[in-house]
Amino acid sequence: MAVLLISQAIADRCTDDFRRIEAETGFGIEPLIVPAGDDEQVPEEQIDRIELSFFSLDMIGNVLGRRFFGATRRAPNLKWMQVGHAGTDAAVFGEVVKNGAQLSNASGSAAEPIAQTAIGGLLALARGFVPWGEAQRAREWRPLEAPQIPSDLSSQTMVVLGVGAIGSHIARLGQALGLHVVGVRRSPRVDGDPVDEMTTPDRLHEVLPRADWLALTVPLTEQTRGIIGVEALALLPAGAHILNVARGPVIDEGAMIEALRSGSLGGAYLDVFETEPLPEDSALWDLPNVIVSPHNSANSRGNAARSLAIFVRNLEHWARGEPLEQEVTAAKRET
Repeated sequence: MAVLLISQAIADRCTDDFRRIEAETGFGIEPLIVPAGDDEQVPEEQIDRIELSFFSLDMIGNVLGRRFFGATRRAPNLKWMQVGHAGTDAAVFGEVVKNGAQLSNASGSAAEPIAQTAIGGLLALARGFVPWGEAQRAREWRPLEAPQIPSDLSSQTMVVLGVGAIGSHIARLGQALGLHVVGVRRSPRVDGDPVDEMTTPDRLHEVLPRADWLALTVPLTEQTRGIIGVEALALLPAGAHILNVARGPVIDEGAMIEALRSGSLGGAYLDVFETEPLPEDSALWDLPNVIVSPHNSANSRGNAARSLAIFVRNLEHWARGEPLEQEVTAAKRET
């Protein structure tokens, strides 16, 4: 029997799946529950027995998550960890890979709601909802007048930096709105990519001057940290907008704030920041051309089911000795 570290909620939902997998493959699963009670920890005598673990969405930002990682970091026989979300840039996930365990994530499970939120931010900025909202709160009737009257989206270009699961959804929705979409990623364009053009990150400087909208969806790595800095921001056309649903540090936040204040950037929808929660004294709270959301663009009731389905499929792959879906290797974390 392989000991699997999980939450009680996941154990309850997956009982039938565990039985089915054992019946079909002969691979037995013994759930080890992360305790939820006050001052409880995973029993020390059980730590050496942990081979598999699932960091599910119900553990994020609470005591379950802290106890889960406390146990897995001390588990010398851990062989595989499944992560219930996409991001694996945190140090703890690097430790898992470094220690020889396999790591897989749920990339794509929240891609559609994130993309919809990003496009919602785009429409709010593009169609006047920000000044209309200000006028509504002031109980004032303020029709848009020049220079606030927006341009047609069909005359504009969106550059999507990172055409993965999220970026592809953003690109598809952008095309549906009539935007000309330029994708930026390392791998070449393939049939079905929802872009009008595809280029590589080393040629980003060539497409930024055309970007009325710059959508950021790349993972945070050494190569992407600060990729949108002073020089990149200066290449954007006057009045361009940024949509960031990637990670805060992919942008030089101070340089972006200055560009927003000066008007060289027309606005931004930001879901991620260099420091989270966003400090109370951040200028981003008060800039009139900025929409802030609290790293919440993925929020959707359907995420948990999609994430759980990926875990169950991967557990079955593990039981059969098959390759995992969306395995995160050391090389993938660094590029």
